Amino acid sequence: MADNNTKTLRELLGLTKSSHSALYENTRDDLLITIDCENGFEFTKQDRALVKVNSQLGLAILDPKDLSNSTSVSTRFIFGESYNLFTRKKDLAEKIDSIIPDSRNVILIGHGRRQDLKAFSSLNAKFLQYPFFDTQIIARNVLPVIDENKKTNESLRDLLTCFNCPFDRLHCAGNDANFTLRLLLLLVVYSLKDVPPPYIQEFKGKVKIIKDIAYAALPALKPYPHDVAFVRKQRRRQLKLQARSQGPDTIARVRAERAKKRKEKLAALLREICTE
Repeated sequence: MADNNTKTLRELLGLTKSSHSALYENTRDDLLITIDCENGFEFTKQDRALVKVNSQLGLAILDPKDLSNSTSVSTRFIFGESYNLFTRKKDLAEKIDSIIPDSRNVILIGHGRRQDLKAFSSLNAKFLQYPFFDTQIIARNVLPVIDENKKTNESLRDLLTCFNCPFDRLHCAGNDANFTLRLLLLLVVYSLKDVPPPYIQEFKGKVKIIKDIAYAALPALKPYPHDVAFVRKQRRRQLKLQARSQGPDTIARVRAERAKKRKEKLAALLREICTE
């Protein structure tokens, strides 16, 4: 069953005509901002300029006004870049606040993130004055009970898997913020199951747009350095196994060919140096 927060999100995303919450007088103007923090306890330390903070902050922003009948709408919801910030918490708070227009209302979204709120609160960022919706709590109210005693696992990974939503490289703040926003959209759409079918037809097109955003393909990601090293190690191991299966004459021939190629490369390099 949808709670008041879910009904408010329905209204915000254009999935209802009537207001379900007196708390938001102009929900059509709200931005949805998901927040995530890894190693958030680092931000609660004393703010000293020379102290290195090993932590991550992630924000993902969705403007419901962009949910138009456009085929390219899904391209607006993609991953950005990660940056190393060498700055004081005060400057970081100002940077975060500058992203959010003063003229817009905001609903903050997180996934079971009390620790995240504590970390962001230590920055004294002004946008923390806005209401906070927890996708973990929304999931408890929206998703069906699996059996009499146990509900769907409430981790971000398991809930995304439950909806067959694409994800990768969790526990990176930027990624988690992005996937939490996707999960939120899917939960709101799923909550429409308690709406009579005749009314569902009215926003069928909007539901398709929202699902297209949530299920948008992931961008091509570069492999982690340790993944590349693993592939190279496996390749060297494969070559050794192949060499062992060959006779001594074949091994000697392969080694001679490799030595010849190394000499040719060295000779070419020396010629290039001499001509400069």
